[in-house]
Amino acid sequence: MRDKTTITITTLNGSKSFTVGEFAKSFAVYALIGLLAVIIIGALSIYFLLGEMENFNRLKEQHKSLLMTSESFKEAIEENNATISELSEKIADIESIAGLTGDFENADMASKLDLARISLSERMLTLRSVPSGTPIEYRGTTSDFGWRTHPLRRAQREFHTGIDLRARVGTPVYAAADGVVKLTRQNPTVGYGNLITLSHAFGFESLYAHLDRILVQQGAFVKKGQIIAHSGNTGYSNGPHLHYEVRYLNKPLDPTAFMEWDLKNYEAIFGKEKRVQWDSVAKGIAWQWTLLEQLSSQREPKLQAPSKLNANSTSTDK
Repeated sequence: MRDKTTITITTLNGSKSFTVGEFAKSFAVYALIGLLAVIIIGALSIYFLLGEMENFNRLKEQHKSLLMTSESFKEAIEENNATISELSEKIADIESIAGLTGDFENADMASKLDLARISLSERMLTLRSVPSGTPIEYRGTTSDFGWRTHPLRRAQREFHTGIDLRARVGTPVYAAADGVVKLTRQNPTVGYGNLITLSHAFGFESLYAHLDRILVQQGAFVKKGQIIAHSGNTGYSNGPHLHYEVRYLNKPLDPTAFMEWDLKNYEAIFGKEKRVQWDSVAKGIAWQWTLLEQLSSQREPKLQAPSKLNANSTSTDK
């Protein structure tokens, strides 16, 4: 009986005894130990897996954050590339408008911006100093520059020293460039009727005649685009209009080329109007721009080489 074990189970209905052999007893013990081991290992595995799952979730969140950061960097790079592309296009436009060639194409971006700024600024200064653009809202012309039959004295042929621009009475008249009011005349019954003459830089003048109202006084400084008068029908006139003249050293010039002159066709006028000493004008503009730069930086005066106005260029503009 040493190899057997008796197990007695007592209940309300009585007692029952079971005899378990030594092998079965050992098997049960080892099975119990194995079961406990499985439970412990399972619990440890679950604990380990939970930790790994937590690490996985953390890495997943980091990956998601990195993806979002990557997208942000990608968008920032795309925006920077778009900005650079837009800036390059603008520089190309400035280069085209300013007529920069040669070393400009090989310069770095900072140098390009500086060169373009100087050249473009000089051109804008020229267009402010010399009559350019239309002095009134353009509605067409009634008489061009040159020989014509006088509209009132039809039997008499004479040289028309300006251009007649169609305009209703009271239409605003603007200064064609910065300058000083050289002359105003209030005489609605003779010749040009009420008129204004402006004196501009480099020997240029502009004249506005047959005015209704004059809004400036002799000796006053006016800016380009400032309203100086209202158009009318005074003097020897057969209908409301503005008689407009451009003069250089007292010589009348065809105002048409000056009215069409702007940054986009900047060089066209040099081929159309050859009676102006454009090289001298270029030197004067370069000198003025140098002085403006020196005043803004409070440096001692230092001459710079004047920019070329391409005075020999031609144009096929209208």
